[in-house]
Amino acid sequence: MTLPYGRAVRDERGVATVEWTGIVVVVAIALGSLGLVAPTVDGRSLGAAISHALVCAVEGGCDDGDAELVAAYGEDDAELVRRYAPNIVYEQGELQLPVDYRDCRSPECAEAPDDPDLDAHRTTDGNHPATAFTHLVRKGGETFIQYYLYYPDSNTTALGSDRAFEAAGPVVRLASRALTGSWDYPGYHADDWEHYQVRIDPAGAATARASSHHNYQWCKQLRCRNTWGPPTGWTRVSKGSHAGHIPLRSDLERVELSLGAPLSSLRLQHSYAPLYPGPDLRERTTTAPGLRFVPIERLDTEDYRPLDPEIAPPWEKDVYENPLSEETGG
Repeated sequence: MTLPYGRAVRDERGVATVEWTGIVVVVAIALGSLGLVAPTVDGRSLGAAISHALVCAVEGGCDDGDAELVAAYGEDDAELVRRYAPNIVYEQGELQLPVDYRDCRSPECAEAPDDPDLDAHRTTDGNHPATAFTHLVRKGGETFIQYYLYYPDSNTTALGSDRAFEAAGPVVRLASRALTGSWDYPGYHADDWEHYQVRIDPAGAATARASSHHNYQWCKQLRCRNTWGPPTGWTRVSKGSHAGHIPLRSDLERVELSLGAPLSSLRLQHSYAPLYPGPDLRERTTTAPGLRFVPIERLDTEDYRPLDPEIAPPWEKDVYENPLSEETGG
């Protein structure tokens, strides 16, 4: 598979002063970095990086978890965590932002307007910043950066299944009870922990994947299940379930079948290109520069109380210590 594109610029740090000269320097650095970092630039995440740098400069700093990252990982690794942090784009109809479970455990406090032109970093009430919990693992000579996104609940809406269940008769509900042990809609649960992970090999090449129900995805198609692929800087969140994938356009490039060979030997080769909010996706975003980061290594996880005992928090998932695991842990 081929994926010809550059990485999006997401975070440029500037001076913490309100002097106009300092602000101009921040903008100049951000704009000047275009030719150094990537030939293909994602406008929304670049604009967010510049805006974030300007706001932090004017306010004399931002409460974005940078100090916590440095305390947990040291300056070099903290910068690595920031550099690969995902920009998030939400399927239309999704209201929740990822939040800090210590402050918000209900859908109502996690909601933001479903405005396709909005880059949202705080909930509607203004009380809860969009948050990513982080974990850094080194294993087998590789570096794995894990970003966990907490949503107060998950409600699968694929093919209108939630509405169909509500309208279903007693026979369907009885079958659900027999299969799941509950009368409730089986596509719903509280405490939704989603996961975006970046894998960096010893040569510095990065690949990524996102959690999707009980598996991981690179592209959205079935052929990308439990695979890693080049990151675009973005992860896309599905409405209701919050299942993720890297937003890509997929094109069939070549069909391979040897003369006289059975059809089962047919091979399809696809090419991929990134889909960016704005030119490709008109959907609400949360760009990475405005995310607040919380290193799990510095949390007192003993205080965590699950709302759904079937859903494991990050530190109890197999992938937390075994980053190549294909199990999402609920």
